[in-house]
Amino acid sequence: MKLNKEDYVLERTSDGGYFAWLSMNMQCNAYGDSPEEAVNNLQEIMEEMMDEMYLVEDFV
Repeated sequence: MKLNKEDYVLERTSDGGYFAWLSMNMQCNAYGDSPEEAVNNLQEIMEEMMDEMYLVEDFV
């Protein structure tokens, strides 16, 4: 699943980096030195989280 701009919030941090999180789940978040890096990191974390959810569902 590719993230759209409506799916996440992106903010600049005081140290010059960027912090991104899913608008529907603030616990899924990522940091990057550039906006693109933060969103790419968020994409990877979201995909890992979804894979883990499917593993739990298969286990139950």
